Amino acid sequence: MRALAIAILQLLAVLVPCAARAADQNVSPNKLGVLIEKYCHDCHGGETQEGDLRLDNLSFDMQVNSESWNLIRYRLITEEMPPDDSPQPSHGERQQMVQWLTTELRAARVELMEPEGFHLPKFGNKVDHESLFNGTISGPAFTRGRLWRMSPHAYDSLTKGELAKNVKEIAQPFSEMSEPGLKDYASAFSIDEPTTDQLIRNAQAIVASQTRGELVDGKWVAKGYPQPVKEMVMLFHEENQPLSAELKTRAIEKQFQLILKRKPTDDELERYLQFLDQNIEASGPQLGVRTTMVAVLLSPEAVFRLELGSGTPDEFGRRMLSPQELAYALAYALTDRQPDGQLLQAAAEGRLQSKEDVRREIDRIFDSEKIQKPRLMRFFQEYFGYLAATDIFKDKELNAHHHPTTLVQDTEQLIQWILDRDKDVLFELLTTNKAFINFRQDPKRGTVQPAQPKNLIHTSYGLPVDWKWTPNQPVELPPEERAGILTQPSWLVANSGNFDNHPILRGKWIRERLLGGTIPDLPITVDAQLPEEPQNTLRYRMRVTQEEYCWNCHRQMNPLGLTFEVYDHFGRHRTLEHVVDLEATANNLDKKGNPLGNVYRQIPVDATGTLAGTGDPRLTGDYRDAVQMIHQLAKSERVRQVFVRHVFRYFLGRNEQLSDSPTLIMADNTYVESEGSFRALVTSLLTSDSFLYRIDSFADDANPQKND
Repeated sequence: MRALAIAILQLLAVLVPCAARAADQNVSPNKLGVLIEKYCHDCHGGETQEGDLRLDNLSFDMQVNSESWNLIRYRLITEEMPPDDSPQPSHGERQQMVQWLTTELRAARVELMEPEGFHLPKFGNKVDHESLFNGTISGPAFTRGRLWRMSPHAYDSLTKGELAKNVKEIAQPFSEMSEPGLKDYASAFSIDEPTTDQLIRNAQAIVASQTRGELVDGKWVAKGYPQPVKEMVMLFHEENQPLSAELKTRAIEKQFQLILKRKPTDDELERYLQFLDQNIEASGPQLGVRTTMVAVLLSPEAVFRLELGSGTPDEFGRRMLSPQELAYALAYALTDRQPDGQLLQAAAEGRLQSKEDVRREIDRIFDSEKIQKPRLMRFFQEYFGYLAATDIFKDKELNAHHHPTTLVQDTEQLIQWILDRDKDVLFELLTTNKAFINFRQDPKRGTVQPAQPKNLIHTSYGLPVDWKWTPNQPVELPPEERAGILTQPSWLVANSGNFDNHPILRGKWIRERLLGGTIPDLPITVDAQLPEEPQNTLRYRMRVTQEEYCWNCHRQMNPLGLTFEVYDHFGRHRTLEHVVDLEATANNLDKKGNPLGNVYRQIPVDATGTLAGTGDPRLTGDYRDAVQMIHQLAKSERVRQVFVRHVFRYFLGRNEQLSDSPTLIMADNTYVESEGSFRALVTSLLTSDSFLYRIDSFADDANPQKND
């Protein structure tokens, strides 16, 4: 059984596809040769052969020259070629070259070199922004058929609810991405042997709980709580031996209903009945029944989200998700839980087969106060990354009132308050000077109370020590000091070091999450350390990042991140920065000449910065501090569209591809026309062709995209 489960799960994991990058295939060897000559021959032609690679006489025989063309394709994908100081192909030209080489190398049975994790979130911004939003791509949109491994949150909701109440042996088998940003992509995870081992142990523990008890005088007597599943333990009674087909069918159908929320098909029922008979014959009724019920918990449908589509393909080779697949896709998109009874009933009755049907169910879920929708808040947790504030060590002696958990809760209250109003959501998230401070809702009493009444958390927001806590929140902070989530203490702490600010992290966040730029990973050869100069400001110590080798990347981050120097590393607003006075410290001695410690002097904070290379010329310019810069960013069309792209990635579990252009344009238009409704934006994405349609994951790169 264990070997069978491992084989099945590992096979399925291998088949989990990556989202494809769509491209125009109208390119021939001659056209490719022209592009190679135009952009590559200066470095790899007859006169110069950088890296001992010559392209002017390299034939397109993929069997003979597969290694060279494979490397060229890899460099084109990662945009390492041509180098930054050389003329660059347009995004469309680069895509044409990559697509042609991909097709030809596959036809030659060459194993393709793929950048590690290229289809993960950190590469999402590589897809050309202008091409996605300029309207030149008409679609149709689609997603590759896929098996999306269940998230840790969804697995918990399945195994820690009524199904496995009080089963202490269950452990989480799944993980999330560790780097900042979105955590759950369909192509991010496989199921390896340790994961499979834990899945099997969990399944065995659950089934043991479902069948707990012992045989007494030929009857199965339950032990413990909750009560075992009647349909299963009936198979243990001696009076029911040999087992009838009716009893066995009831037990299998019950487990299917508990785990998969549906009845088995006729074919599935036949296979499970045969499997049950084999197990009982080999191991007896008790072990045989348990082994069979474990198999349901290890079935692909219990571990993966199946999104393959059904029915006859349309003219583009697309299949719409089946009603059952749609029920699960919608439930997991919003709730972390399996579909509720109404979703499953709609699927069973044929009322989940059109965009209008999907919209109806989305509206029902949004409108229901009884249905929890944790994935909405989790998007903002992962997008803004403020939860990391609880992981940053801070010296309590420097701020005894620092309480990161409370700061995080404050930020979540603010986000929820903005979502409840659902108007100009992104603009409000970036610009509001309102804040919830030390605020907590008591769900049992329906009252609001300070979360830490003895802690002076409000000092992190710049409020005086004698400020009196009030339940009338949010409160207004000085608009020249605070502007939305990026000036919340939780976000500032999350993007700080242990003892100082981290302008590089803050600038990187803005460049990637608001402007849609890309910053290469830090080379392993670089020792990323600032000089130990306590007598100098952080801005001055960062001069080392302006060296030629570093500045190409740091010029995209430093001028943005340094605007936040108007806050200290606890998120407190400041106008003065304290640095060590070396001369005064050297003279700070007791009568015996022993040093008494550092003496500090104050320097006016310099929080000026510059926006450049944003893709939006209206943003270009100098800014006095973060508040002024954020207000300008919040008005930008590009910033709004980049936000839409991140929402797309989160709810579809993959990066954009060029064929998603109509989906993204429609979502952006919907957001604008709805006056900035996040609900309207999400609904637009979940009713889009990108969400609803699948094409065969394992077919050749037949590209259904049409470009005008």
